[in-house]
This record gives sequence, structure tokens and C-alpha cells, in this order.
Amino acid sequence: MRRFIVGLLATIGTVTVLAIAGVVAFLVTGPLAPRPLPASMVLALDLRRLPAENPSGSLLGGGLWRDERDLTETLQLLWQAAEDPRVAGLYIEVGDDDAGLARVQELRQAIARLRGKGKFAIGFAEGLGGNGDHFADYYLASALDQIWLQPSGGFTVLGLAVETPFVRNGLDKLGVRIEGGKRWEYKSAPDTFTENGFTPAARENLQQLIDSLYGQFIEDVARERKISPARLRQLIDTAPFDSERVLKEGLVDKLGYRNDAMDAVWQRAGSTTGELVDLQDYANDDKRPRSKGDVIALVRATGTITSGPGGGGLLGDDVQATAEDVVEALDEAARSKEIKAIVLRIDSPGGTYPAADAMADGVARARATGKPVIVSMGDIAASGGYLAAIRADVIVAQPATITGSIGVFGIWPVASDLLDKLGVRMQRLATGTNAGMYSTFQMPTAAQKAAIGRELDTVYADFTRQVGEARKLDAGRLDAAARGRVFSGVDARSAGLVDELGGLQLALDIAKAKAGIDASRPIQIRRFPAEEDRWRKIVDRVMHLAGLDARGPTLRAPREVREALARFGVTARPGNARLPPLPPLWR
Repeated sequence: MRRFIVGLLATIGTVTVLAIAGVVAFLVTGPLAPRPLPASMVLALDLRRLPAENPSGSLLGGGLWRDERDLTETLQLLWQAAEDPRVAGLYIEVGDDDAGLARVQELRQAIARLRGKGKFAIGFAEGLGGNGDHFADYYLASALDQIWLQPSGGFTVLGLAVETPFVRNGLDKLGVRIEGGKRWEYKSAPDTFTENGFTPAARENLQQLIDSLYGQFIEDVARERKISPARLRQLIDTAPFDSERVLKEGLVDKLGYRNDAMDAVWQRAGSTTGELVDLQDYANDDKRPRSKGDVIALVRATGTITSGPGGGGLLGDDVQATAEDVVEALDEAARSKEIKAIVLRIDSPGGTYPAADAMADGVARARATGKPVIVSMGDIAASGGYLAAIRADVIVAQPATITGSIGVFGIWPVASDLLDKLGVRMQRLATGTNAGMYSTFQMPTAAQKAAIGRELDTVYADFTRQVGEARKLDAGRLDAAARGRVFSGVDARSAGLVDELGGLQLALDIAKAKAGIDASRPIQIRRFPAEEDRWRKIVDRVMHLAGLDARGPTLRAPREVREALARFGVTARPGNARLPPLPPLWR
């Protein structure tokens, strides 16, 4: 029976590999293969949902049937389109009203670069402003040289609002207490559980943050739409209003439907009719401009920072930046003789202190090899996300990046009162005075609370010491930048926490300069880990569900199987079938 089960699982694994290989072959050579692109084209970009920072690690979330591109890929394609004489312009569907503002700024900069090369950018929106507490869609649209708004759509850009639920009263009624602590008063993340409302420090800091973000929006939009900042603020304060008013005030250029916008696109392109080329087809085109110069590595730390190997489910995403994976990628890039510099892209709200500290050490060790390391921050690089960045040669943040939060907290629920109400009696046997100190069922003693406080003090002292040394901040300036405060990128530069304001393109330019590469020379961007490594992880998960290890001896590959796999371009060794790198269509 055991042999039968093992053989059945091996067969399932082999059939899985064959099926995937067959799909690859069909996509590469069949009717879905890349088609020739016209000599003159307009690219289409659907930004009703902005690209994520990192590709999905799940099977259904884009890992296998992947038709969406992450932010870096999208930016690179737009940079290439700007240099491509075949590309006449860009058509954009606008509609993501709640996206991260740093990602919006990245795309605005890429669009500006494309327009600077004499190409047009036209966008269409069914409505602008969404639910009224954010403005990402209109912020993006304002970078275009023509905005079309559907006549039935309105303008509900009302400002920027942050809402935080405070559940302490509810937990008190349940009989659940929150134990632990934070360092210091501006570290507001745990307040939702420990307070009944914004503390004065949190209110001050968060108001400063949203005022800075809103101010950037006003300044940039007023400049693009040729409206005075005061008038723009006044208009937003009197919104919402209908499309006719939007047009009259110069907030959009045209009213019409999607087909009307398309007519304008073809008129600008000098064609009576045409077919849009989506970014997927453009990415598969071998004739688009490609760099063949010096190589710069791109390493990404996206999501919650954790220790241990990368995780994630097969069918759903679990976005994490694991220290082991990021440090390994940094080490590999630093060892590669081809790599001239490294750009570390961080988009993370933080995580465990040891994991973030390990990443910071990985950055320092990469620099010790003589290769410059430049950090590029995304929507957020705060707390542990900031710690991971501090030892880079240069830190680049977008003006709207949320960063800082130099502080620490640790909390957990204690439900002893709830158990009493329910008549549940919890007893404990333990060896060691502090065994079970973080128990959910028993309050810590006064001595244990003091020990927890000392632990928080130790982490905070080490965090601030590292920041002070890396950023060369004296005690007074360090204290003003720490205590858990969060900043926009603009304010973080004033506080001495970042060096330059800009996006990934600026980080790459700085990396070139630091590596001694002439500014006019092209570069290649190489990702670490490689894309095929991400693909192999997905395959590993498929094999794991079948009880197999795709890279281990349990998947036997006899000669007949190896020959069958070879017909699909899959290399299989005796006893170990391996999939090839991801074909360009899936990248």
C-alpha cells in the first residue's frame, strides 16, 4: 500500500509538471504567442488599480496566470516607451482613488518623462475622487496632458482623511486587557487597542503627516492644471460638484465617454482608427529599446519584515519581506562580478526588530564589498522598514513616502477577566519564575511588567543608536526624529532621515554615479532573486500539495518522462525534474 501511495503521488507530480510545461509551450508557440507590433502605436495602461510593489506569490493571485505587472516592471516599460520612436502616446484608464501616494508619484514621474519626449498622454475616468477621503486618482490624472471625464461622473475630491478605530472600551466590556508597552509617545500603532482616542502626540504627528501629503497634492496639481494653489484648495473645499462645473473650473479638459476619449487618442496619433497596444504585448516585443550596458542589481523588501524563510499560501497572498531572503539576495548581488551597484527597494511598515536588524547588516556587508547600495523607498518604509535602510550609501524617498517611526512596541491580550465571567478556571504548572510571562490567560506580575519595560528600552536604545551613528545625527536632532514619529518623505529629509527626494529612476541614477558609470551610458537592471526563483517557489508549493519535493529525490524522472518533458523545453535529470526559467510572456 505504501508503494502504491508513493507511486501515485509521484505520478501526480509528474503529470503536474507535464501540464505546466504544456501550458508554457502553448503560450509561447500557440495563438497566444507575442504578435508583431505596428510601426506606430499607442500604449494602453489600465490604472483603475495601480500596480503593486511586488509580484504576487500565489498561484491564483498572479503567480501562474499572471496578466498584471508590478510597479517596477510597469515603470521600466514606460521608460522604454519614452525612448521608442514607434510609441506615439499613452492612453490611461484612471480610477484607483485609494492607492499609495508614493506609487502615484512614481507613475507621475514616468508619465512626465514620456511627455518630455514629445509623446502624448490622455486619460479617461468615469468619476474622480471615489469615496471622498483620498485623491490618488485625480493626483495621477493631473500628470496627463488631457483628462476626459464621463458626463455622468462627478468630482468628489474632498481632501485626505484618516480614520482609526479605538476598541479599548469594547475590550474592557469583554473582560480583555491589553498588556505590554511602547517607546515612545508618538508610536501610535498600538493605540487602537490601548486608548479611547487619539493621544495629543499621535494627533499632532498624524495631522502633520496628512497636511504634508495634502500640501504636495495641492502644489503638484495646481502647477499641472495651471490653477493657483489657493483657488484649488477653495474648489476642493466646495466639492463635490458635477462634471459641467469640473470642466468649467479647468479641473478636466473634456467631457465625454470612453469612445470619445479614444477618438481624441487617434486624432492625436494621426490615425482615423487603430488598435491600442497593451503593456502585456509591449513587454513581449523584442524590438522595444533595451539596455545592454553595466548591470545594477534590484533587491526588494516588500511587506511585513519577518525572520525565517519566505512563506505565503498557494492560493492566497501573504506578503512578507523575510530577512533570510533579502539578505541572501543582497549577498548574491554583492558577490556577482557583473553587478556594479545595488538598489534596495523597500516598501514595508516594519516587523520584528531582529529581522530588520539583519537586513541592515546585510546592507552593510554588501557595501563592504565595495559596491554602493542605494535605498529607494516606496509608499511606506517605517519602523523596521526604516531600520533596514539606514546603512545604505544614499536613501531616496518619494515626497509622499511614509517613513521614520523610530520606536518599538509590544502588546498582547490577556483574557483572564473574560474567563472569570464565563466561569472558566485556568490553572498553570510552570518551572521558572517568569515562565508564561506573556500568557493570554494570566496577568503579568509587577516584576514581569518591569522586565518587559526594560526589554522595550533596550530595543529602543539600540534602534536610536544605530540611526544616530548611520545618519550622523546628534542627540537633540535624533530625539526630534525619533520617539515613534512618522514623517512624509519631505519632512523626513528635513529631519535628516533621508538624503534625496525622488523615485526609482533617481535611485538608479545615483547608483550609476556612485559606481562610476557615465550618466549617458545605459544600464541593465537585474533582479535578485531572479524571477525564475519565484516561479520555482510556486512550483514547489504545487508539488508540496502532492506530497512531493520538486527539487528532491522523491520525484523520480525515468527516461520516458525526461524525453517527454524535453519536448516542452523542460530539463529533467534522473530522479529530479526541474522547470526552465519563466518565458518572457509571463515576466
